Amino acid sequence: MSSLWQRPALDLLQAAASGAPTPGGGSTAALTGAFGAALLEMALHITLNKHREEEEELLRVLQTATGLRERLQALADEDVRAFGAYVQATRLPGDTPAQERERAEALDRAGRAAVRAPLELARTLVEALNLARRILPHVHAEVTSDVGAGAAILAGALRAGLLTAEINLPHLPEEERPALRAERDSLQAQGTRLVTAILRRTRARLGSD
Repeated sequence: MSSLWQRPALDLLQAAASGAPTPGGGSTAALTGAFGAALLEMALHITLNKHREEEEELLRVLQTATGLRERLQALADEDVRAFGAYVQATRLPGDTPAQERERAEALDRAGRAAVRAPLELARTLVEALNLARRILPHVHAEVTSDVGAGAAILAGALRAGLLTAEINLPHLPEEERPALRAERDSLQAQGTRLVTAILRRTRARLGSD
């Protein structure tokens, strides 16, 4: 499977708007979240260019931001792979007991991957929101709004990713679902707290409050 990131932007947008199953909610959330993280990187790059005296610390933080963005990039493709594996599993024959077992095992693996990918996406997005909160007071004033914009995008991607995890929960055994729902709710609550604080501080720093 070729990477979503190798496709022209217009082609990717039209694919999302088409009747094709991918990119769907999870992969689109990861694509969008990667751009949110990229805005944090941009703010750090510009701050670094203007504040060379803080180079060592800024470079460390920039490395963290780059790592988060790269993880989000990879998760876009992982979500597509997880969906493809589930579709393939549903098409396996089940005419004999051996085929039934093989199909059930494939569906179980695919169902777990379909939940795991968006949950990992959500965890990564919360990490990126935490980074946005940390860097906001320290970036150059001219890129304050970019950090706020990045955080807003990350928060939207987080909600989208969690919805994708939620729709896939029925693929898992009933006894495993409560713990995953609890993690989903925790990630959503963390994201909401973080983006609310970040946007409030962004507006304060811009003098719009």
